Amino acid sequence: MDWLSNFLEQELENSTFAARIPDEAHVFHSSYRDTDLTQDNLKLAAKILLGMALGYVEYAPLMMLFEHKQGKQTLLNLSGMLQKEQAQAFIEQFQEQGQKRMNAKINQLLAV
Repeated sequence: MDWLSNFLEQELENSTFAARIPDEAHVFHSSYRDTDLTQDNLKLAAKILLGMALGYVEYAPLMMLFEHKQGKQTLLNLSGMLQKEQAQAFIEQFQEQGQKRMNAKINQLLAV
């Protein structure tokens, strides 16, 4: 909470990130000092990305505000097209494998 408070005060005084964060974006915080927070937020971002790929979460950019040094942040775009394409390729592969297994089961039943 202290970090968030300090960050918001800095942004109000001298906005460096607000203009670079797209509207309706999911914004995650991470810090070199808190690897558990960073990993938990990366897991959450991955779940949201998968939900977008599956279509049950509406698309919105995924941005991470990463504190890489004391008082020094950088903005990372976690929802690059490469990640979205990888998720979609995985889903398509899963669908194809499922279809092949179902066809094999149907063919077994027809052979009896």
